[in-house]
Amino acid sequence: MNIYEMLNIEALKTLSLGKLEILEESFFTRSNLLLICEELLGKVLLTNKTEGLSGGLISEVEAYFGSVDLASHAYKNKRTKRNEPLFKSGGILYIHTCHGHTMLNVVTNRENIPQGILIRGIIPLIGIDLMKQRRGSVKEVDLANGPGKLTKALGITMYYNTKKVYRDTTDNYMSEICIANIGIKLEQCMIEKTPRIGIDYAKQWLNQPLRFSLLI
Repeated sequence: MNIYEMLNIEALKTLSLGKLEILEESFFTRSNLLLICEELLGKVLLTNKTEGLSGGLISEVEAYFGSVDLASHAYKNKRTKRNEPLFKSGGILYIHTCHGHTMLNVVTNRENIPQGILIRGIIPLIGIDLMKQRRGSVKEVDLANGPGKLTKALGITMYYNTKKVYRDTTDNYMSEICIANIGIKLEQCMIEKTPRIGIDYAKQWLNQPLRFSLLI
């Protein structure tokens, strides 16, 4: 049985939006980066744009440990206009470009501890037709199975830099982007931990198992 069958993905595609529980800010401000990575798997990343809702189940993430991590944009606490969001309190987005692709990172931990999580893939659940319009003629399984693919599929641009993904208690409406819980419980056997991708320069960090993926 594969992960699609184990999680009953086809049934999740008909999920009522009323079942979405947008995560609280406290989920992201915790100090245990690896735990947050694991717990992000199976959560829903959702964008709410004028053309409609689109989103999916987070299936792949990578952890970045900030000042001590050679692969982090904030290595040695280097602080620039570009990476300033990493130094904010957790629960906001750090958006940047890499080789022409838009990359979506969620900031974690407390202010001035520049840790974050790169979201590398989602399993499409909501607004699949809209995602196909944005991505062109590709198979559903390939719509958002990469960091640049998912941002294009969800209509995410630099505009979303510093946007909150947690529940705004002052607003009764769904925000422009959020991460929500739909009650999925993952077993350890469903999660694979491997080294991060594309960081050959990161020396002792190169082979650390900081990439978390659903075993699809």
